[in-house]
Amino acid sequence: MQDPTFDRIIFFLRIALGVLFFWFGVLKLFGFNPVYEIVYASFPFLAHGFGNFALGTFEAVIGIVLILNVAQNAAHVALAGHLLGTLSVFVLSPSLMFDPYFPALSLSGEFVFKNIILLLAGFVILRYNQIHRPHA
Repeated sequence: MQDPTFDRIIFFLRIALGVLFFWFGVLKLFGFNPVYEIVYASFPFLAHGFGNFALGTFEAVIGIVLILNVAQNAAHVALAGHLLGTLSVFVLSPSLMFDPYFPALSLSGEFVFKNIILLLAGFVILRYNQIHRPHA
């Protein structure tokens, strides 16, 4: 039995996640990277130039695919890989994530830590689609 309210919640969750990824990606495509320090601390080659453009394109494509609700398995593998990559900064540059020290999160640490929620939201959407759209 399907619950139309739950269906709408998942729809809006997917759209919100897609808009977020698209927006963040497009900002990078236009040369705005408000998370430059975070990106540089974990993957310096993605922080500027072609790397920043490639990262922005990757994020924007994830967003578009989520909004259009196509290629969901590929979209969620890309989303999970991206978000897990962002969490690597906790290992690669903990001084950027904690202020003054663990467990006190810095503003950057809070920004990155919330990616766990985005990752879980992606898994909820993927599982919903597997159950309700098994052949899509």
